[in-house]
Amino acid sequence: MSLSPPLTVPGAYGTAPRSDPHSLSLLMVAIQAQHSQPIVSLREALLQLHILDEATIRALLEEDPDLLRSRAPELVRRVLLTDDELHRALARVAGVVEVEVLGFDVSRQAFELLPLRQAFAHHVVPLGMANEQLFVASCMPTSLELHRQLCSLTGHSVSLVWASREAIARRLELQSRIEHAALGQIDGSMAGDMSHMPAPPPPVGTSGDQAMIEDLVMQAMLEAGSGAEAEQLASASESAGLVRLINQMIAEAQRTHASDIHIETNPGDALTAIRFRRDGDLEPYVWLPAKLRAPLVSRIKIMARLDIAERRRPQDGKIDFSEFGGNALELRVAVMPTHDGLEDVVLRLLESAKPLPLSRLGLQPRDLDLIAGFSQRTYGMVLAAGPTGSGKTTTLHSMLSEVNTSERKIWTAEDPIEITQPGLRQVQMNTKIGLTFASAMRGFLRADPDIIMIGEIRDGETAKIAIEASLTGHLVLSTLHTNNACESVVRLLDLGMDPMNFADSLLGIVAQRLVRALCNHCAQSAPLDEEAWEALLQEYMEGSELSRPQAVERLLGATGAESQGQLQIRHAVGCEHCGGKGYKGRVGVYEILQNSRAVKQLIQNRARPSEIFETAVNEGMRSLRHDALEKVAQGLIDLKQARMAYL
Repeated sequence: MSLSPPLTVPGAYGTAPRSDPHSLSLLMVAIQAQHSQPIVSLREALLQLHILDEATIRALLEEDPDLLRSRAPELVRRVLLTDDELHRALARVAGVVEVEVLGFDVSRQAFELLPLRQAFAHHVVPLGMANEQLFVASCMPTSLELHRQLCSLTGHSVSLVWASREAIARRLELQSRIEHAALGQIDGSMAGDMSHMPAPPPPVGTSGDQAMIEDLVMQAMLEAGSGAEAEQLASASESAGLVRLINQMIAEAQRTHASDIHIETNPGDALTAIRFRRDGDLEPYVWLPAKLRAPLVSRIKIMARLDIAERRRPQDGKIDFSEFGGNALELRVAVMPTHDGLEDVVLRLLESAKPLPLSRLGLQPRDLDLIAGFSQRTYGMVLAAGPTGSGKTTTLHSMLSEVNTSERKIWTAEDPIEITQPGLRQVQMNTKIGLTFASAMRGFLRADPDIIMIGEIRDGETAKIAIEASLTGHLVLSTLHTNNACESVVRLLDLGMDPMNFADSLLGIVAQRLVRALCNHCAQSAPLDEEAWEALLQEYMEGSELSRPQAVERLLGATGAESQGQLQIRHAVGCEHCGGKGYKGRVGVYEILQNSRAVKQLIQNRARPSEIFETAVNEGMRSLRHDALEKVAQGLIDLKQARMAYL
């Protein structure tokens, strides 16, 4: 058996003349030559590289025939070869080219594309760009996780080559000395720009994340240079430091489960604020110098394929983060012009999620049974009402998951599609081509549906088609932007709905809010004394005609307690699990209006919302206020969060 010689960059591992350093051009030649080389097995690679001899390999295979196929790491555990030797052999099997990084002519931009701190963290050496790829030397070039991380960090397609662990360490130390020498030459104005930049708060990330952000900001500032902002805009927005800064920002928002990223620019030399919305609240992430303001906005516009020259009008777009080296994530981008010719940006993270079971929505048992009953109906209309971000779409998808079976055809029209379910036929709205909720509804009715979900009823045409569909044998689910369930009735009637048809089609309306739940690790319980109990009762009865005995019965019934003395309420404290805030996660607060016979008659007579509300409460409905205060008595939330649901 003839063995192919090791394929490396010409003269690798000390055989190249000192006057002929390795370079990207020689690397391209070696990679091209590699394509014509025969495929080798791990056994052949170990022999080629003189790591193990034939006799040793034969003895190992007699002992364990699968050792070189599925259990190669066992060789390292048995100290038959080092981890470095194993990865070099695996690289040979994968057809990866080898380089000697100590003699490699690293391109000037290489450590701009992958900063030294990150190179140290991943134990790699960036070599430079060629053929639209960033070539990086690693002692583990077959690691898929390393490849993914480097693509995410750099925003470029990465190609890994092999180099020894020792050579990489020596090359990084050399680069470190070079950069430390260069730091002494940085313009003093640069230090002035950075000196007043506040550090990001610890709850959003770790100290390592903060150090990474500081490095990226420093690099972006260096690359932005000095001079007129307008002249630098195109190049600065594509600089390696800024590209990685934005990628890191998005990745961190995704990792910490933020729903939105807010970029708020300020005039003059004022800093630009970046904040994350998590669990409904905005939290500072980082402050950026004014020099990065315009390049930052321009880079996001480029990613969203928007017009970077247009600064006078709002613009909307989308970013597919996977196209820029990140995880599977879509971001909805809104650019808004502000004063002094500046622009703010809000990015909504639309990570494809799975529906939650109805039992995990935080519904009281009575409401859970009611909503489950709605979803089992074969026709009629169910509406979810509330402000943006109150969980309406989640509720509707949870209802759909209860009836999403092979016997039913379910169409949804959404803008955007935030939750996916196998079996649903989901359509993304596109107003630019005339695909609106109304046109989608008309199309669905010709596509033999059993259940239709419309993202939102925004106009009279959509409302009319939805009601017609619900009266002709289809279950229709949709959302409304209204404050409570009873106001939703008036809102639809104001859109021109016939009260008779609407009253006949409506099954129920779910009004909801999301509030912050108490952290289970640190929340403290305290007995509910007589004075606090009376205050809770008065607040519970306010706004309705409930009597004191009715209020007492409902509050105690929600907790299972027999008397006020058994009740305890909990207070937020703060610990490491919740970032010192006392809250972690969110819980839903609900008001469910069931279309009973009495309510139907009120709708047909165009009654006032207050009349519908009193009738529904007397029939057993809990308002947003009632449900929130019951959750206070149950210890799920505190009074501060409860009042945010109904005040």
